[in-house]
Amino acid sequence: MQENQKGFGHYLLFFFIVVVGITGLVGWRVYEKHHASNDKDKMVSARTSTGATVTYDQTASRMLTNGHCSGAGPVKLGPFMPLDQVGFILPYGLVIGGHVTPIDHQYYNGLDVHALRDAYDVIAPADGTLTAIEHRGSRINTPSHTNDVPSSDEYRLTIVHTCSFITTLDLQTSLSDEIKKQLPANWDPNKGWNGEIKVNKGEVLGKIGGQTLDIFVWDLSRKLTGFVSYNAYNSDQWKPFTAPTSEYLDPAVKSQITAKYVRTAKPIDGQIDYDIDGKLIGNWFQVGTNGYMGGTRPGDVQNYWKGHLSIAPDFIDPTQVNFSIGNYYSFKGASGSDQDNASKENSGAGQFMAKEGSPDPTKIGQSSGLTKYELVDKSYVLPNGQPWDNSSFATGIRAKGSSQVQATVLVQLVGQRSLKFEVFPGKTASQVGSFDDQAVMYDRGQDAKPAPSTAT
Repeated sequence: MQENQKGFGHYLLFFFIVVVGITGLVGWRVYEKHHASNDKDKMVSARTSTGATVTYDQTASRMLTNGHCSGAGPVKLGPFMPLDQVGFILPYGLVIGGHVTPIDHQYYNGLDVHALRDAYDVIAPADGTLTAIEHRGSRINTPSHTNDVPSSDEYRLTIVHTCSFITTLDLQTSLSDEIKKQLPANWDPNKGWNGEIKVNKGEVLGKIGGQTLDIFVWDLSRKLTGFVSYNAYNSDQWKPFTAPTSEYLDPAVKSQITAKYVRTAKPIDGQIDYDIDGKLIGNWFQVGTNGYMGGTRPGDVQNYWKGHLSIAPDFIDPTQVNFSIGNYYSFKGASGSDQDNASKENSGAGQFMAKEGSPDPTKIGQSSGLTKYELVDKSYVLPNGQPWDNSSFATGIRAKGSSQVQATVLVQLVGQRSLKFEVFPGKTASQVGSFDDQAVMYDRGQDAKPAPSTAT
């Protein structure tokens, strides 16, 4: 990983380094995919509590709720942690390690990123039904200085508010006594749980420490418009319904919550969908890897990000463009060239910023022909020019590229949804003239097939 990730290492990066490859996450994705493969896409209509009609994606709803739902329509959200315990909130759209495409969740950070486990409360953002608890493993995002505690379990909780509106809170370090006493006596946390437990807005669900609480918000009646091919996300059919959190916040606390946002550029929640058909910008998938899923066999999900490529604005400073390359370390000259976290996690991915003054990827199309981009490491700076520590609240943060070119990429759209791409690590644009035998072909995942069944 490059300079931009170094400051996240002690808390945020622990999650990104490990979580993309752990059995818990893979098992969750495979489980959901199995359900997705058995349902045809179907839109259904239902009445909200106010009598309005809402049309939503039933397939995504079944995947997220396991059928434990009623009603439809969004609800007003409060915070996911008590606000006096929140240091800052990171937006959607980060790319880091195996998270090659812009990330579809936000991050609540406690007041002290060095805090021990269970330092802060995790609370329900609205009334709903807790329908799933997944054991995420041990020490997934636990800072090294707390590894001597008796338990290092971490959990993902799904709360269903209606059949079309769901939230998930991930990487809790413990469950509240109130929740635990409603679980079966023989409950095995390593096997997870599905059922129904009513929760109230503001109710303490458990604890979190000096790490991020990852929060997901889905409105299944409101599809994002910035993906060229929704078919690419057959394995993660909820992703196109990622909702702009701030638009659902209770007016009584909205200004207090958004005051914790480090991003001030609109949309302040961040963004994950940047595709423009026929242009370079957005998400791409290596031909033959079955879109976002990463393959056609159940085992392919282990390294699903390898075939991902994202060319998109930075998640905090959208005036700059990031290249996020899932197979970066497979290109000649890249192996061992990076001493930061990407090589340590062995994801094979690399993230860089396009050198300032590079061509605008929203303008690069088939008529542009062969186009070069020089890639540089990135850091974040405050309005006064001083480095941002990535660990405390600030606004006006800018992405700044280093002076040294780390790699040059060649890109060429050879069709409306067909991209030829190659990385030349360690070389400047003047040292690169044309594609060679390492060039890789990408598309928008438009031909991706439904995920295979994992039943035995």
